[in-house]
Amino acid sequence: MAGFGVTPPFVRNESLTRNSIYEQDILLVRSDPSTPLQASVIVDAPEIAPWVEVVQGSEFVLPRGEQKVPMTVRITVPDDAEFKRYSGALRIKTGAIEDGEGRGAVNISLGAQIDLDLNVIDREIKDFRIRKVSMSDLNEGHSFGWLFFPGKIQFKMLTENTGNVDVSPSKVEFSVYDSSGVVLLEETRNKGRIQQIAPYATEELVANIPTKLPDGNYLVRYKIYNDDEVKQEGELSLNVLPYGTLQAAGFGFSGLSVPHKISILLPIFGLLILILTIIYALRQRR
Repeated sequence: MAGFGVTPPFVRNESLTRNSIYEQDILLVRSDPSTPLQASVIVDAPEIAPWVEVVQGSEFVLPRGEQKVPMTVRITVPDDAEFKRYSGALRIKTGAIEDGEGRGAVNISLGAQIDLDLNVIDREIKDFRIRKVSMSDLNEGHSFGWLFFPGKIQFKMLTENTGNVDVSPSKVEFSVYDSSGVVLLEETRNKGRIQQIAPYATEELVANIPTKLPDGNYLVRYKIYNDDEVKQEGELSLNVLPYGTLQAAGFGFSGLSVPHKISILLPIFGLLILILTIIYALRQRR
């Protein structure tokens, strides 16, 4: 007998809010993929049927040779949903395709059920999980006139939003040591805000972190924050290359120190004030 099942056999979320969108991947698994099958999905959840969508459609083909076929269930909560728990089921039926490749196959109907268990709450949850971190080699900083433009560390974080609102790490802090990890050489943190990701999504986020260190090998001890909470900390090696080794651009104006920014902006503002003063004086003479 051919076998058919789904994993996981449920779509479950305890922290949905109004207007939120949640997606969950389900694997349709069959023991005998020697023939293609037609899969049909029926939503058995009268109260929330308009919220539930199968991204692949209500009918799709399980191809020959594919033992595991992914199916994505998308839940879209309307803005007037009541704050309570909702339940239901998705019923999946499979059968032979009457036309095309499946013609002549024995028409044995196999099915499975996916339970729906959704809770809509009146509370925002701002949380995330860091699955993986990494960073690439970078050019050391460089001087231009009296200005120093620091090197740019691109700290990459594969981040899963486990809350129900858009979120990103609030800050990333680096303590940079010599290669032995004994001597503290620099303390620095990300410049600018980190891009946010939608609830229940997983994306790679980048924190741009300036460093004034010359080329060399270093040990970084990092901390990733969610407001005041440290979500993850650890160690990575950092390789800074001589300026111009890589084509990747470093920091521009945003990476300058405050005194250097003032040294550029102050003369510009002074010149503008002088021009406006001259224009005003000329108009007064008329």
